[in-house]
Amino acid sequence: MSDNKTNVTDQTQRDPDLINAEVAMKRAAIKARKLAQMSGTAVVTMKNGVINEEYPSHT
Repeated sequence: MSDNKTNVTDQTQRDPDLINAEVAMKRAAIKARKLAQMSGTAVVTMKNGVINEEYPSHT
């Protein structure tokens, strides 16, 4: 019996550049939220096709 499935390691292996880009985007999101809090403006995001505005808390 022949097994035509792709090797599991080939499926889970990720491009190192994309890993670095993901880390950079998360870091940028944190900085954007801090800047929004300092300036009192909203951060606009989209999740599942829905646009959300996140307003900073007034604490």
